Amino acid sequence: MTDMQFQVQMNKKKIRLTAAQLVFYKQSKVLEATDENSNYYYLVFYKNNFINGAKRNQIKINSHVHHAFKNGIYFRGEHPITTTLIKNQKSFHLITFNQLYKNIQKHYSNLETALIFSYFDSFTKLDSIHKLFKQTFYEYRRNGQHFAAYQLLKCYGQAYPNNKFSYDMLHNLQYQTYKPIYQDMTKLYEKDPIYFESSFPIFKDNQRLLELLLQMYRKQNRLLDELAVRSELLQVHDSEENISATLHLLENFSLDDQLLCLRELKQLPIIKEKRMQLLLTTEKTNDFADFLFNTDFQPTPEQLDIIITRFEQADSDVLSSYMDLSKTRLLSLCRSDARLLERLVTPFVTAFLNHYSLDDILDWLEAFRNAKFHLPIERKLIKMQAMTEDPDQQFALGELYVHFQQLEKSIDCFKWEMEMHPNNPKPVSYLSKIYDQLGQQEEATAYQQLLVQMNR
Repeated sequence: MTDMQFQVQMNKKKIRLTAAQLVFYKQSKVLEATDENSNYYYLVFYKNNFINGAKRNQIKINSHVHHAFKNGIYFRGEHPITTTLIKNQKSFHLITFNQLYKNIQKHYSNLETALIFSYFDSFTKLDSIHKLFKQTFYEYRRNGQHFAAYQLLKCYGQAYPNNKFSYDMLHNLQYQTYKPIYQDMTKLYEKDPIYFESSFPIFKDNQRLLELLLQMYRKQNRLLDELAVRSELLQVHDSEENISATLHLLENFSLDDQLLCLRELKQLPIIKEKRMQLLLTTEKTNDFADFLFNTDFQPTPEQLDIIITRFEQADSDVLSSYMDLSKTRLLSLCRSDARLLERLVTPFVTAFLNHYSLDDILDWLEAFRNAKFHLPIERKLIKMQAMTEDPDQQFALGELYVHFQQLEKSIDCFKWEMEMHPNNPKPVSYLSKIYDQLGQQEEATAYQQLLVQMNR
């Protein structure tokens, strides 16, 4: 299974799901996943813990899940935050909602039980959720827990703003003494952290209150929540503190996952520098091209030496996919240094020869001519173009193909040379080595034996 895939147990059957997307919304997380028949499943978490899930191909408008996908912080199924959340769970058992109510009661307060149950209003009867909120309210009131009753009403009213019962009771004179608490966010943080967290959209531009929220996440060991919020904040709050804290949180992930997370963040200069630093410690040759051609990062001369080596090791398909983008970018990377440009261009020309004609590659090189660079590699390609139709130049053409690692193309050239000059051992020597490099041992041995006979 891939990191995006996981198993759930439902009706005593094990089902393999693939994560599609994850949203963070208030205290909840909602994971959307699909099975092999393209059916949709919604798995709901409360803080760090998986609660339950349901198989549904549609969700109800204005339900908790609907609001989560509309207003929450979104991550793709392959994002390390999503895959880490999945890995952190021991198992995923989808149970009935009657069983769910009993399970939640064992582990959470009455208020949290009602709140968590409301997360499933897309999958169960809404009346049962309203009934639970009211029962919980009356129980608190009977027990003289008036502030808890008020907290419950605020939670109820936030989940269902148009609910008449919560509205009427919140405006009851009996509870007006608690109203000032909800007008002072610092007091609210201390007295009702659940409602405080749910108010994040209201205060996300207030640095002091944000720090309280992030402090709460750290106290509750909710690393993923803090990282999700900080990632979202980087879009608007690119403060040194937020960037530094985000990078520190990423250190909890593997190197590969750090690179994936950094790629998804807003590409601020310090984020790009961190990506480059991490890439330099890996053998991810293809990722260098992706990074350099999708950002404006300008490497140091020392970094460029390593980058050129990585380009030389990258897949030709990857380099060739950047044929259009690479011209302008390579010019900016070379910093007007012709020798450096030659080194940068060479792995791309080598890759292009696997996919494009000489004419196409020479057209690509025109951008460098126009920038007043006359590259030796261009002269070689022009020479190759002239040799292609010249039967007397096939040996030299074959050597140039070998120079550009076009081994299979060189074979025809050397075979032609053998026919034209049957006593010349040089093409035979080349063919023996080329077939050996290609892993065709039978042919390599045959040409090696022929070479031995010719040298007697």
